[in-house]
Amino acid sequence: MMTGEVLAGRYRLERELGRGGMATVFLAMDLRLSRPVALKRMHPGGGSGRAERFRREAELAASLHHPNVLEVHDYGEDEAHGPFLVCEWVRGEDLRALAGKLSPVPPEAVLVLGWELARALSAAHARGIVHRDVKPDNVLVAEGGPLKLADFGLAALEDQERLTSTGAVTGSLAYMAPERIDTGAYSPASDVYAVGVILYELCSGTTPHAGKGAAHLVAAVMTKDAPPLTEVAPGTPEPLSTLVARCLARDARDRPRDGAELAAALEALLQREAGPPADVTREFLRAPVARAAHWRRARFERLLEEGRGLLARGEGARAAKVLNAALALEPTSSEVVALLRERPRRSGWKAGAVGAGLALCAATAWAWWSTSAEDAGTPRGTEFPTGMTASVDGASPGERPTTPSAPEPSAPATSPGLMEDAGAPATSEGSETPKSAATLPPAEQTTTRDTEKPARPSASSGRSGVLDPTKRAAASAPPRRSEGNEPPGASGPTASAPGPDAAPTVAARPALMKVTARPWAEVFVNGTSHGYTPRVREISLPAGTHRLRFVNPLCDEVEQVVTLTAGETATRDVVLSPRKAEVLIRAPAGARLFVDGREVGVAPLSGPVVVEHGRHTVTARRAGAPPLQREVDVVAGRRLEVALDVTP
Repeated sequence: MMTGEVLAGRYRLERELGRGGMATVFLAMDLRLSRPVALKRMHPGGGSGRAERFRREAELAASLHHPNVLEVHDYGEDEAHGPFLVCEWVRGEDLRALAGKLSPVPPEAVLVLGWELARALSAAHARGIVHRDVKPDNVLVAEGGPLKLADFGLAALEDQERLTSTGAVTGSLAYMAPERIDTGAYSPASDVYAVGVILYELCSGTTPHAGKGAAHLVAAVMTKDAPPLTEVAPGTPEPLSTLVARCLARDARDRPRDGAELAAALEALLQREAGPPADVTREFLRAPVARAAHWRRARFERLLEEGRGLLARGEGARAAKVLNAALALEPTSSEVVALLRERPRRSGWKAGAVGAGLALCAATAWAWWSTSAEDAGTPRGTEFPTGMTASVDGASPGERPTTPSAPEPSAPATSPGLMEDAGAPATSEGSETPKSAATLPPAEQTTTRDTEKPARPSASSGRSGVLDPTKRAAASAPPRRSEGNEPPGASGPTASAPGPDAAPTVAARPALMKVTARPWAEVFVNGTSHGYTPRVREISLPAGTHRLRFVNPLCDEVEQVVTLTAGETATRDVVLSPRKAEVLIRAPAGARLFVDGREVGVAPLSGPVVVEHGRHTVTARRAGAPPLQREVDVVAGRRLEVALDVTP
């Protein structure tokens, strides 16, 4: 569209601000009121249903009036170009751009920004509105404040349309709650999860489950807890780290239930860390870069002083942790580097004695390991035996140093836009796009060397934990004694072929259990987890009776007892039943109430209505009045209250 063109006889388009898969956003001039506005025009095509959803979401957003919510001015339809939405224009930048200027973002600034964002969600959740696409690109920070949350539901509706038509999840995957990835369900707790990701990203500079592609990201979100912020971003206050961990809980019931509860928690932390929340927020938003620099310097001085005190008391390990946190705030500080070099070391004779003891233990263990490795066909130097310790930089005996896994690259960022996600997200080459129905399985899990090591000897057939059938018996046999170390009369096998008179040694063959589960489930055998389906397909078990348990947080657990014989192959195909959800309907007295077209009673109801997990339409009909209707997304095992007091 050419600059200067007038839309609907009122809005003159000045320039394009951003473009996404559903609409394009322009800076426009409202000729009637002589003010700049942001005009979002839906792309042509998509049918009448898409235009109707665009209109309905415009009305929903316009019903919200809160300082931290982007205000909607107008909705209309142009004969030549179709539906459009007019919002206030925020002169400023989105949260992603601001975070780049503030990096490293001090905890006080994280609390201010999180509190403002939670207050916006509190207003939305109070009216039964779930944003469903909270991410830094949809959070706008005006010059001088305040923070504004934009794009209520629009990008999420686009995701839902693609979800039902192609079975693919699109949008901001890094900010999606596990229940949304698994079943497509939304709730206020889903928005709280997204805020948790944003807080984590502000503190650490990366999202909690950054992966190499969509499949790895989904696997991490569905199966792993995020590393604590106190470890990823040293110096993060413990209460903030704990609150973020609650927001990122995989089970929605373990999170703050909505924006109001999250806002209250952040407000209490902000009061404790920085002072009166309203005053601190106003001062920060007036000059965010300068105020953040002041907070960083003050925190650096506190950490430096604490580190000096710890060194003076001889607590070198704790001092190193505190001083490293200070160094993260000011990487060029020569004073911190000097203090770290002065960190007390273990006295020479103690270090020599401990070192000699460790060397002797290591030599003995290495000799044993080398012989065992030769017998098992494993090359030397593959892996150190479990339990070996070493002294690194003065570490005390018994402390086992760990090698941190290499950080995974962050998920690709979406193009910044004023009100909308700009198209489908880019994924790394070869990554998978996960399904998003109730049958979605977690993708292949990645493991790091310090948390899981391959079994010895290696006889894998290419699938994790599954041995080639021809090698199961050999792999399950006890390790051989090295030559020359056998008791008299021992007849263990040797590298050479056994003699004609040698008695054959037959090891008991393990049984093989093949498991499938729909939807996905974590598989436990005798209380021990064996991973998630469909990654887990076969489990090698000893003969005997075993208790199986299949767990999905949105479904009823399934337990089975199975008795296996040596060498037997058994199959278990399990279907889990999703838990029911409850909808508590509030409507004018006497109104007839319907759920998905089925009448459930007359208001007020005596209790909640039990429904299936997913999306439902709740309607209230009164004589002589237009029907009240709302679409809601319910989560299995949870209760959702729906108020039908206004026409959506």
